[in-house]
Amino acid sequence: MLSLRLWAASQPSTEIRLEVDAREISRHLIHAREEIPVKPGPLALWYPKWIPGTHSPAGPVQNLGGLYLEKPDGQRIPWRRDEGEVYRIECTVPDGTDRLIVRLDYICNQSSVNSEGVDSFGNAQLGVVDWNTCLLYPESGSIDEVSASVRLLFPAGWKYGTSLRAAREEPGVVEFAAETLRDVVDSPLIMGENFRTIDFKSKNFPPVYMHLVSEFLQAIQLEAGLIGHYSNLVNEAAALYGGAHFDSYHFLVTCSDQIGVVGLEHLSSSMDGVREQVMIDEKKREGSGTATLLPHEFSHSWCGKHRRPAGMLTSSFHSPERTGLLWVYEGLTQYLGDLLAVRSGLISTTNYIASTAACMEYLQQHQGRRWRPLEDTAIANHILRASSSNWAGLRRNQDYYDEGALLWLEADAIIRQKSDGRRSLDDFCRKFMGAERKDKIVPYDRSEVVRTLQGLADYDWEKFIHERVDVTQEALPLTVVERCGYRLQYATKPSALVRNLEETYKFITLASSLGLVLLEDGTIGDVISLSPADKAKLAPGMKVEGVNGRKFSRERLLDAVADSVTRRQVEFLVMQGDTYRTLVVAYADGPKYLELVRDPGKPDLLMTIAKPIAP
Repeated sequence: MLSLRLWAASQPSTEIRLEVDAREISRHLIHAREEIPVKPGPLALWYPKWIPGTHSPAGPVQNLGGLYLEKPDGQRIPWRRDEGEVYRIECTVPDGTDRLIVRLDYICNQSSVNSEGVDSFGNAQLGVVDWNTCLLYPESGSIDEVSASVRLLFPAGWKYGTSLRAAREEPGVVEFAAETLRDVVDSPLIMGENFRTIDFKSKNFPPVYMHLVSEFLQAIQLEAGLIGHYSNLVNEAAALYGGAHFDSYHFLVTCSDQIGVVGLEHLSSSMDGVREQVMIDEKKREGSGTATLLPHEFSHSWCGKHRRPAGMLTSSFHSPERTGLLWVYEGLTQYLGDLLAVRSGLISTTNYIASTAACMEYLQQHQGRRWRPLEDTAIANHILRASSSNWAGLRRNQDYYDEGALLWLEADAIIRQKSDGRRSLDDFCRKFMGAERKDKIVPYDRSEVVRTLQGLADYDWEKFIHERVDVTQEALPLTVVERCGYRLQYATKPSALVRNLEETYKFITLASSLGLVLLEDGTIGDVISLSPADKAKLAPGMKVEGVNGRKFSRERLLDAVADSVTRRQVEFLVMQGDTYRTLVVAYADGPKYLELVRDPGKPDLLMTIAKPIAP
């Protein structure tokens, strides 16, 4: 059995001084100067590699545009990259030298798939600074034993938001109080010309702030009703977890079509990058998934940052993380984020039910579960992140998110049934992640998860988790549907939520009927394995030019699926490369979209779960 201890950081023994000059961020450049206490002799320095929250070795080292090591008098010190590890730099500190000066230039490229949320980037109106892009740190010692004091220079007239505490400030310059290296890297910053801060006050709970920045001033003018929902979010989280382990919390929201869409968790803040109009347009907010983004990242402060799998709690940014428990870290957060969204009014109960059905429809298409168990999607998560549109269901995606959420929904239903409604997963949250744990980070292993569940309901939780997580499956387990008081059936039209998603992301889903997902121009994005489309030899990348003898359009494709009841087939004219082919899909069941429907003979646990619990 893994022996766990509370993560109590020792007193920092080394202080790094870091100055970050972001005044040229509009030119996609950041310049940094770092002062590191050293001793003469061989020295190894690391550029941060495993950034907490990314679950991957993807620190953007490729974006360094200059790296110089110097003595305090400016004399250059030669360095060499470790040939077997590109993040590691080696040098020899000359005799009589007690401080090493590191100068680096960072090229602010747009974030890549694996480094979203940990890149620095910006434009003429706003910017994002992630400190991991601007520093090196000594190989010896823990990131909890090294502190860093940060001084930031930023464009004139801009304002900023971060969870770091300002010690000194003047126009265009801010100096932050020294924090451990772990905390500094965990505290990104946003800044910009159009900037707004909203203060959410809640009784017996630390202050929570939302900082918004955008190129377009109107994009950050949230309506009072939406602000009220976010205020409800804070209150619902306080009720769910029973308190907090942070002194204050900061939502860092960029509303921009130029800056990447991203969500990344931090202990006392979250980086939430959304499209420009999303925060002022309800339809775009729900259609893009943004309605659940902030609740998800907020929940991570408890689930993932405060309570962290022991294998993901390392003493450096270069030690590999063991990510097999992401079905808790991300899966439980996915469940709780959606739950807080509906409890706070950010999404309707109708869309909560529709999104649960859409999740099931999506997951049951993944034939990859026959060879890859859910746990393997967690262990191999970073090689699944850059998802391929070709036969995605055969390899599986990061299913520990959505399938993990279904696991925790079923666990909630089991606890409620076994306790006759006296206990629920809300009690698990307070026991497992509650405010009585005063340390900022508390590691756990799987056995603690099982013990805590067992303390709430007498059930074979180890078997339940084993069957959902450890072994391959022929099909998606759907016992959760009956437990929640519902049944599954097929509708002839997509839900309003799914149609909104289709309009937002410009695609057409026929996954449950023909087994196809297409872009609006007719390009086949995915083919579901063993579906009618698969048997007809349609393939991802083909472009549909005609349907049933007529030029392709969304409307004609949907008409053809409806006509399949009579014609018993759908005929496609497709282009592959420069070759036209006619392929016939044998299908006779018409439009099919999975939906959840109430079973009046059973209690409606789903709506019981969705009820607000804050006073």
